Amino acid sequence: MCVHIVYLNMNIRIIDIARLAGVSTGTVDRVLHNRGRVSEEKRAKVEKVLKEINYEPNMVARFLASKKSYKFAILAPTYSAGDYWELVCEGINRAADELKKFNISIEYFLFNQYDRFSFVNATNAFKEKEFDGVLIATLFGDYVIKLSKELDAKGLPYIYIDSGISGQKDLSYFGGDSFGSGTIAAKLLLSEISLDAQIIIAHIRFRYREISVQMKTRERGFMLYLDNHNFTGKIHHIEINPDDYVKSLGELESIIRESTGVVGGIVLNSRIYELVTLLGKLDKSLQDKIKLIGHDAIDRNVRGLKDGQISFILSQRPDLQGYDALKAMANYFLFKQLPQKVNYMPIDILIKENVDYYTNYKL
Repeated sequence: MCVHIVYLNMNIRIIDIARLAGVSTGTVDRVLHNRGRVSEEKRAKVEKVLKEINYEPNMVARFLASKKSYKFAILAPTYSAGDYWELVCEGINRAADELKKFNISIEYFLFNQYDRFSFVNATNAFKEKEFDGVLIATLFGDYVIKLSKELDAKGLPYIYIDSGISGQKDLSYFGGDSFGSGTIAAKLLLSEISLDAQIIIAHIRFRYREISVQMKTRERGFMLYLDNHNFTGKIHHIEINPDDYVKSLGELESIIRESTGVVGGIVLNSRIYELVTLLGKLDKSLQDKIKLIGHDAIDRNVRGLKDGQISFILSQRPDLQGYDALKAMANYFLFKQLPQKVNYMPIDILIKENVDYYTNYKL
């Protein structure tokens, strides 16, 4: 009769392994640390036991004993309560708390996501200090590429978050599939409007009128889907100035009034709530003629979804991408684990009937 012993969550000691393998503790120590001479017969016995008990060394104790420490920089946008980037940074902070026991620390270098010169200032401040690796929010594509080449020359590993940039030597990318997100948004919008309808792509104005890598890629996916599915309507690009609604409000009203059917509307970043606010200034009859799709389940967008002002929100789990990105950087140094090059977050399609399940879920 064969007896199989299963070891569950036990603190297996070297002396226990030695007893099970029928060898000395010194032999086990030499096998575990790959030092000294061990006969093939004894090595095979020890390795057989290690496999049977699924042995893993106490990595925490090992790193604490080594006193080795690592420090990572985080280049990310500033944010207000309830913003998209607050969720990303919450995920990073949660991972950082878990990694403290491994002597890992982080330092933020924050920039204004609507001001490319703010990003340059943040990178200059970062470069004045020494770090082992860096997480980079990739809003300003050309500037991120320039920084990446500098990091390549130094041999400093970096991970992109929020949006990937192809052709770079980043260690990994964690974030949404921006092209896929744009494709899905177009498909959902066409389920709400006709193929000859009018669509408004609203761009929220900010300083220097920069358009992020993510927004550009989403728009490509959105437009390609329309082109491939016989859309014959008209696309209107409207710039909304949150500080002065008059011009954009007039443009919106004109488009909706002249349309014989339902109008589609989309914002390519997390600020669909700005378009909701603007539409709220129109007559209710005009508001009812537009169907909106937005991105990211931040509080202000979720309110619009629940109130029926937004039909769909696409979300890419910002807290998870921040959490996973920092964990991947840590594992690269601690355990020499090379992360997968591209790590797409799920693209969650939220409606008012399921959004509470999503927003109540925590890592």
